Amino acid sequence: MGLFNNIKGGLIKETGSAISGIIDKLVTTDKERLELQNEIMGVITNFASKMMDVQRDIVLAEVNGNKLQRSWRPIIMLAFGFIVIYEYFISKVFGFPPADLPTKFWDLLEIGLGGFVIGRSVEKIAGNLTSGGITINKKDK
Repeated sequence: MGLFNNIKGGLIKETGSAISGIIDKLVTTDKERLELQNEIMGVITNFASKMMDVQRDIVLAEVNGNKLQRSWRPIIMLAFGFIVIYEYFISKVFGFPPADLPTKFWDLLEIGLGGFVIGRSVEKIAGNLTSGGITINKKDK
C-alpha cells in the first residue's frame, strides 16, 4: 500500500501548499495562520484517508466478485489494444478505413493503462490483506 500512501501524501502536500498560500494572504497573525493551517490539513488528511478507504473497498469487492467484476479492466484494455492495432496495422495493411481516433481517446487510454496497472497491483496486494493485518498466501509457504 506504499504506492497509495505516496499518492495520498503528494495530494495532501500539494493541496496544503495551495491553501497555505491563501491563508498567508488572508490572515495576519502567526498564531491564527498556524491554527487554520493545522485545521485545514486535518480536514484534507481525513478526506484523503476516507477516499483511499472507499477505493480499497471497491477493489476488494471486485476481487471477491464474479468473473466479470474481476475481469473488466483486462477486457477494456484488450479492446483498447485492438483499436490501436486496427488503427496502425490492420487498416493500413488491408486498406480498411482508419478509425479516426479523437485526441481524448489517447487521454482515456493513458488513464485506463494507469488504472489497470495500479488496479492489478492493488488486487495482488488485496489478496494478502485482512482486516486484522497481512496474511501469508498458501503459495508463499
